[in-house]
Amino acid sequence: MKYKNLIFDFDGVLAESVHIKTEAFYKLYKPFGIEIAKKVVEHHKANGGMSRFEKFQHYHKVFLNINLNNNGIESLSIKFSHLVVQGVIDSDEVTGATWFLKKYSNVKKWIVSATPTVEICEIVNRRNMAEHFIKIYGSPEKKTPVVEKIITKNNLIKNETVFLGDALSDHKAAEENDIDFLLRSTPENKSLFLGALNLISFKDF
Repeated sequence: MKYKNLIFDFDGVLAESVHIKTEAFYKLYKPFGIEIAKKVVEHHKANGGMSRFEKFQHYHKVFLNINLNNNGIESLSIKFSHLVVQGVIDSDEVTGATWFLKKYSNVKKWIVSATPTVEICEIVNRRNMAEHFIKIYGSPEKKTPVVEKIITKNNLIKNETVFLGDALSDHKAAEENDIDFLLRSTPENKSLFLGALNLISFKDF
């Protein structure tokens, strides 16, 4: 393998957990009406790498005309975590993910996720995957500057570094840092990348 440095998103790339987050957003916003919940899910699917904190603020402002304060965002985030954490821990791996991580144990690896840092670290630890990664990053840090930080801090050579992701924000983080991008292709993200030319994609490991 030509790459010596691998940066992974988590949901939808290492674990089949995207649907768990989608269902949680639907449940949280269903009390405001089915149509609101559907709009939330549609936006969520199109913005996979956006943090839940930003999403809550956006959904309340745009769909409900409510300005959420920090306490409101924190309250929703706690409810959301209760809905998703165990489900993500228990979700299936993307086929071959563990085999791949072990096979390339000599390659440097990081996780860059939109999930809150404490939560994604707990999930990775409880899935017994933490040993494979140098560091795990989550929100509120943004993906593009986090990738830049990883490259700079570790003196990585860009053409030896690749981001494996499934969201537009993953592609953007790779593109803006001038590193390669590998798309984990799923039925959910197919329409999002129709206009992206020359993308290399994979379905599993």
